[in-house]
Amino acid sequence: MIRSLLHVGMTVPDLEIGRAFYELFGLEARASGNDLVFRCEGSAQEVLRLMPGARKKLGYVSLGTNEAGMQSLLSNLELSGVAVVESPFGPMDGIWFCDPHGDWLNVQVAEPKPLTAAPPAEINAPGRYRRIGTRACDPASQLKRARPRRMGHLIKFSPDVDRSVAFYTETLGMKVSDRAGDVLAFLRGSAGGDHHIVAFAKSTHTGLHHLSFEVGDIDEIEIGAQTLLRAGYKDGFGLGRHVGGSNYFHYIRDPWNSLAEYFWDIDVIPEDDSGWEAMNVTPQDLTAVWAATPPPPEFPLNFEERD
Repeated sequence: MIRSLLHVGMTVPDLEIGRAFYELFGLEARASGNDLVFRCEGSAQEVLRLMPGARKKLGYVSLGTNEAGMQSLLSNLELSGVAVVESPFGPMDGIWFCDPHGDWLNVQVAEPKPLTAAPPAEINAPGRYRRIGTRACDPASQLKRARPRRMGHLIKFSPDVDRSVAFYTETLGMKVSDRAGDVLAFLRGSAGGDHHIVAFAKSTHTGLHHLSFEVGDIDEIEIGAQTLLRAGYKDGFGLGRHVGGSNYFHYIRDPWNSLAEYFWDIDVIPEDDSGWEAMNVTPQDLTAVWAATPPPPEFPLNFEERD
């Protein structure tokens, strides 16, 4: 049923503080009524909506399906006793309902709009030399900046990871890619694709752990991260490479202490799974193959206020 992640909505106490951070991160902002919406450069896909609010809070997650998936989803929601309601965030396509912990979900019959950014530069690897007669780094490289191509996934906090996984798999049709017992779980769409588009991390209450954006290479990860660090934003965790998803990463704290991640080179799982076996290991075993430093103590903490 659920095939893709479309965008995320958050309330924040100061839209301009949010604009400054996410524009420096590499997104493009425009006004939409009282809100700010963000897209990746050259893309028509809305990836983030910031809405005025008394405090920073994950407002909703918008997910995509197809026509058949929507019919199956509506049937599942009815069987599960989950109410479909009018949008609590103003006019918007699709259906609205809450997950078991009261977090809003919007599901639309839609696919993410196609990527229009130029393809990333070729890389040379042993036995696979694709960049011939061209420098990877020259003086112009100093002008390079991070240009996120798309939002790949988010991690939400959950007071009951098992219950969240059961709802998102049994009712929404998503699939578990890897997990760490009842502490952490990574879910992909029903048609395969990225290792995860939504994941859950255990906490006392719900909230946003991080949003993650794909860039063109490992250089863009660090150019983006170092740009934000020089501007005074707080480091989160990185540079490193995850086990769950295999992607390279660097996290930076946003102005409200959630995290924004640059990533590159994530695992992709086919729709038929093709023998993919989900791991169930410790959180530490899923966190990183290597990292510049160990994850800081605050990395798994939920800074979003409890309702």
